[in-house]
Amino acid sequence: MSHVDDKVGAEKATLLIVTTVPETLLTILKEQPAFLSRYFSLRLATAPGADAEQVAEREKVEVIGVPMVRGISPVRDLLSVGRMAFLLRKLRPYAVHSYTPKAGLVTMLAAWLCRVPVRIHTFTGLIFPTAAGAKQRLLIWIDRLICACATKVVPEGQGVADDLRRFGITAKPLQVIGSGNIAGVNTAYFNPENEAAIERGTLLRSSLGIADTAFVFCFVGRLNRDKGLFELARAFEQISGAHLLLVGAHDQTAPLDAQTRQILDEHPQVHHLGFQEDIRGALSCADILVLPSYREGFPNVLLQAGAMALPAIVSDVNGCNEVITPGLNGWIVPARDCDALRQAMHVAMSTPEETLRTMGREARLHVERCFEQEAHWHRMVDFYKRELGL
Repeated sequence: MSHVDDKVGAEKATLLIVTTVPETLLTILKEQPAFLSRYFSLRLATAPGADAEQVAEREKVEVIGVPMVRGISPVRDLLSVGRMAFLLRKLRPYAVHSYTPKAGLVTMLAAWLCRVPVRIHTFTGLIFPTAAGAKQRLLIWIDRLICACATKVVPEGQGVADDLRRFGITAKPLQVIGSGNIAGVNTAYFNPENEAAIERGTLLRSSLGIADTAFVFCFVGRLNRDKGLFELARAFEQISGAHLLLVGAHDQTAPLDAQTRQILDEHPQVHHLGFQEDIRGALSCADILVLPSYREGFPNVLLQAGAMALPAIVSDVNGCNEVITPGLNGWIVPARDCDALRQAMHVAMSTPEETLRTMGREARLHVERCFEQEAHWHRMVDFYKRELGL
């Protein structure tokens, strides 16, 4: 259905997608709204700013600013709910779909109050399983409220679904779309044989003074404590003959401890690249991706690295353990275990080059089979049609 001809169908095809910040639309969900707008009358809502304007220009979809903030802020959150409710009364969409925790709370509560017929929330990474005490109880209560207000709950992966059931967050049916993940990967863009990616990788190695024969680990993500950088820094300290690329900006919402930051800043073979719009150069010149997170939903970077034929060392958390099969396309270690991480890094370095190439090919094949971007977009179209009764 590229156009909705009948009046009822046109009304039911109105869809509002909401994220807390435009960064999600600018990076993870890049180009997905433009594709969906061929099938539905689509609008986006997110926190206002220059990034939101950039999303609107690129996707050719109207983006409406609704101030929302990450973290717990009762007064500001109530104001956001009020603004969202005002927007919903004005737009009268048939369906709303929220991603990320704060957008879920604000959108589902406002949509329930406004009686929007179809209210979908996707749970990506869950925070409460790694929290404790009063904070965990509050986070569980918030997620239960989101689910109570939603008509459809979508876990990003099977691990997220298991946690939602295990902690009694909802009794509603849970449906993972496809094999998981909310975006998929453009395997033509993330391709180890892409000339631009190869050139970027070669130039990066040269600019950093890394020899062609040197072994390179790569971490991609926000530099915060939940990404396991405490363990990564201490494991890498005990490894000789390798380099570590850190791709990502420091995240002040969960900053690194002073000792971890000192190790990473002062180690001569740790290279800080900061935030990179295009991470293919870093992935191209690396031998192994390392992602020792304490929690994930379904990490996009793991799929991007797999598409670039990189094996990965990951922690045994949601999403990571759904993509990596030990010995086939990488290694899995317990979260928060410095010794296990160091041992896996040593094993990777001692693995024959041909074996690493075989593991890389398996990683790419798995991504091609299960996570191709355009196939995911078509699954989203089918999902929305079912939910909207089209």
